[in-house]
Amino acid sequence: MSDLADAESGVRGSTSLPRHSVRVLNPFNDKQTITDLIALGVSRREAELNVRRGSGRTLRFDGVPPVLAQGIVAEFGRVGGVANAGPSAYRGHGAPDDALDLILLGTVIQFEMLAGALAATGGGLEGAVHQALASTTWGAGVLRMGPHAIDLGRRVGVMGILNVTPDSFFDGGRYFDPDRAVERGLAMVQEGADIIDVGGDSANGEAAAIDAAEEIRRVGPVVKALSRQVAVPIAVDTHRAETAAAVLDLGATLINDITGLSDPEMASVIGRGDAGVCVMHILGVPKSFPAKWHYRTVLGDIIRFLETRTDLAISAGVRRDRICIDPGIEFGKLIGQDLDIFRRIPELHVLGFPILIAASRKTMIGNVLGLASKERLEGTAAVNAFSIARGAHIIRVHDVQSMVRIARMSEALVGLTIDGTPMERCRSDGKIVDVEETLG
Repeated sequence: MSDLADAESGVRGSTSLPRHSVRVLNPFNDKQTITDLIALGVSRREAELNVRRGSGRTLRFDGVPPVLAQGIVAEFGRVGGVANAGPSAYRGHGAPDDALDLILLGTVIQFEMLAGALAATGGGLEGAVHQALASTTWGAGVLRMGPHAIDLGRRVGVMGILNVTPDSFFDGGRYFDPDRAVERGLAMVQEGADIIDVGGDSANGEAAAIDAAEEIRRVGPVVKALSRQVAVPIAVDTHRAETAAAVLDLGATLINDITGLSDPEMASVIGRGDAGVCVMHILGVPKSFPAKWHYRTVLGDIIRFLETRTDLAISAGVRRDRICIDPGIEFGKLIGQDLDIFRRIPELHVLGFPILIAASRKTMIGNVLGLASKERLEGTAAVNAFSIARGAHIIRVHDVQSMVRIARMSEALVGLTIDGTPMERCRSDGKIVDVEETLG
């Protein structure tokens, strides 16, 4: 395809958009796809027509130089796909000032034909297309944390929240005493928790500011005691490298950083050992609302942030199989943006890391239902079940026993296994049917 090859000439290397500037859009229904197209500048009538004409996959290209974009639109139309172009949300933010965003609707075969044509440009977009298409069938594997491992391709992980704080929004003060915290941690394991997440500094906007020394004083004894008494990994919820270094020495094997490795030393602290890390997206800083709520595109910005920060972790020595990601529900998002993230969880699969969702009893649920934190159990259950159905691999929860049951039922519904036994071989009474019998 000489048109595309010519279009790329003189453009290669002019954009600094991350690798994942092409992703499969995975909205919950056609209405959301229509909304995406309208936001791109397509009329409602044309958007509705294009959704009816399109089939198979919807790919978004961000920040494409205009001549190349025009070539892509022409080539995709030539192979029978539906292409829409509009001003890029990323103009001046890693993309040329006249860049375009594209939303393409077509079959997998049509996209593979486009990727073949893009290969002639030498700009790497063909690889991005292939990676985006592969994300629709990507599955999480084993997440490793020190000596521990969870096979997230076979089960949903449940992370129990253990706040050793006086001022967390839901259970502040309940487990501030170290002995009570250890007792609760042991109970969580009995209830089925796969990971215990110990936190000593509440992100609650009304919580007092503390330093690393106080944070270590709170969580250190609990981490030390639990790591010696339970067979599950102990995580610590901290954004301070000093705290991370201390708790890793005490037996923690996962750092859950709600600021996405904002501390310049955090990545190297984790990279020096064999601990895992959860990298979360945040807009702004903990304990306060951001100065601005602006996103160019919500999922696009989250993906760019997480790509940059996970690259930082890998460059510091953290292996890919020790990394999971969290889109950061409520951390710098409006309620409508949070709800959109839940619907679009599959779009995060393009990054290739297990996804953790932390929404337990949050104010987002309270605002939707008009309920206080102590009354949000059912809302939390709905959010977690929906998140698992949309592709989440770990849920972070206060109510471990209830949410373990939610996870086990949800993972069965999405086609995982019950105790390692394929669902299709289980009778309703739980008895395993022989393969020969199922084939007969």
